[in-house]
Amino acid sequence: MKDDIFSEIKPLHLRPGRDRRILQGHRWVFSNEIAEPLSDYEPGSWVQVYSTKGVNLGCGYVNPASLISVRLVCPPGIKPGEPFFRDALAGAAALRRFLYPGSRCHRLVYGESDNLPGLVVDRYGDVLAYQVGTLGMARIEPLIRDLLADLFAPSALVFRNDGALRAMEGLPQEKGVALGTLPADHVVEIDGTRYRVDTLKGQKTGMYLDQRDNRRELRGWAKGAKVLDLFCYNGAWSLAAAAAGAVETVGVDGSEEAVSQARENAALNDAAGRCTFVSADVFDFSKKVRPGQFDIIIADPPAFAKNKSALPEARKGYTDLNRRALLALRPGGLLVTCSCSYHLGEDIFREVLLAAAQASGRRLRLLQVRGQALDHPCLLAMPETRYLKCFFLQVM
Repeated sequence: MKDDIFSEIKPLHLRPGRDRRILQGHRWVFSNEIAEPLSDYEPGSWVQVYSTKGVNLGCGYVNPASLISVRLVCPPGIKPGEPFFRDALAGAAALRRFLYPGSRCHRLVYGESDNLPGLVVDRYGDVLAYQVGTLGMARIEPLIRDLLADLFAPSALVFRNDGALRAMEGLPQEKGVALGTLPADHVVEIDGTRYRVDTLKGQKTGMYLDQRDNRRELRGWAKGAKVLDLFCYNGAWSLAAAAAGAVETVGVDGSEEAVSQARENAALNDAAGRCTFVSADVFDFSKKVRPGQFDIIIADPPAFAKNKSALPEARKGYTDLNRRALLALRPGGLLVTCSCSYHLGEDIFREVLLAAAQASGRRLRLLQVRGQALDHPCLLAMPETRYLKCFFLQVM
């Protein structure tokens, strides 16, 4: 792909006083912060962003139809083009090699945190799976594909352009294999545990990679324990506990397909005798658990609050889930509870957990507050890049 799209980069100015957040390192410009009429800009085109005083704030792409009208990509003085994107992808890969030496399964690119807003790339052995979520990134998708193929020589390159963000950007839902051939039986290894992965049909791009560090932390608590894994998906938490010596794990998920994957993964790791998986509504199942039945409970649900308007109901859901989990734990037991709802922030999650503790009559000792894995790095100036909350709590 030639760099024709970068040949004309129009200037765009912010309204007075709207540059402070950008100067601190935030990468989004909202529609009400822009001085010029947004109708002046072609959707997906590139703009050079300036403050009211003419200070160069960097270069990015624009979508007039989105509330986030500009996503900044290049710092001041740097132009977009093949060399920039090649360096960004290579730099992202170098960081992962440093964070996880020898790893062949990890998040390779995490949007703004890798100077590539609108792009996520996951590595599953020799297979790469990517997601494009924004119009600006979609317009340079052929370039990104070529660079991924050239830099990493994957045996297969999968596109999972089926995320919810695309609808807001006016983009279609689509997925497929861009190049190469997927293996008939695709198995990857993370921290000594093997998983079958389906990059075309699985959730996200095939797995939830953002919990890998938290699952590793769980291993220090699991020896000899009875473990309940709520919203188990492919069984990753259960398998981490079993690998560390848990005597019994019970994983529950509402998806029969997910439970089937979990059972396959348990067999793949010779853990089928200690790992039981049940297809059931998690809330219904939790009502039948005996008080004090488990030593460890993991609650890792999908996002209950996908937007701000869903927060009230989400709080009720998280409170009820954690209340039931606390009742099922023995004294001294461990609750590992998570929320991937960005709109439900850490402070609100603490309030939810306090309410659950009060309702269950249990007191909690906070052991750790954790987040997403290191291959999902957060920008200090962009709280939006930190979405996962993971609390390790002990029942007193």
